[in-house]
Amino acid sequence: MLRRYLTIISLLLFSLFIIFGFITPIEVNGTSEIGDIVVISLIITSFLTALISKKGKLKVLALIVTSIPVLFLLGLVLLPIFYVQ
Repeated sequence: MLRRYLTIISLLLFSLFIIFGFITPIEVNGTSEIGDIVVISLIITSFLTALISKKGKLKVLALIVTSIPVLFLLGLVLLPIFYVQ
């Protein structure tokens, strides 16, 4: 029964990612490590929530929207591995 609302929850988590990542960045004691952890966890949880949600057009939209920052995050992780001088 809850699976029908997971797509909406995923889009809400993604909107929180937009708010905390770009509009009001989180900074604690002059560093943004806590903010980075919050933003990365919002990206991952919104993608996973969209992935396990119920089938439909809204699921496809949520997967497309949330997969863009996940691919960017994956690129940031893999870039140092493939960057050889």
